[in-house]
Amino acid sequence: MSRFAVLAVLFVTMCSTAIFLVLLEDRPYGIQFSSIVGYTAAVAFYTFSRNRNGNKPFLLSCSVVRGQLACLLRRYLGVIAALFIAQTTALRLRPNVPAQWVTSSSKEVSPFVIALGVLCLVLAIVQTLTNRSLLDRAHLSAKPESAL
Repeated sequence: MSRFAVLAVLFVTMCSTAIFLVLLEDRPYGIQFSSIVGYTAAVAFYTFSRNRNGNKPFLLSCSVVRGQLACLLRRYLGVIAALFIAQTTALRLRPNVPAQWVTSSSKEVSPFVIALGVLCLVLAIVQTLTNRSLLDRAHLSAKPESAL
């Protein structure tokens, strides 16, 4: 039951990132903070939950997973730092970007916002896949020889 509650909180947080973006967009580092919150929730949710195509869930209570948490945390902090630097740099360069890149037309989002969103999405997908791969390899190496 606690696993369900944790995954539910992660899912709701991930889905409500747009609300954080709207509420915090005018604050210093508000966009970066809200995207990091959503990014964290998405990566944690998709790393530890059961996904499509027969992917198994990874439990935080598993000793193999616990043994890999330090590595996962280091990787996460590195990606978050890179994401923060990339977003901050992009937002500082925004005034020098051509107007058609930062101006949204009617109901469409500006290409600048789309590019930042795609950057976050690609990083999240890559990190989730590499996290799952790391945990899969750890589980395979932890199995006794007779089980293979």
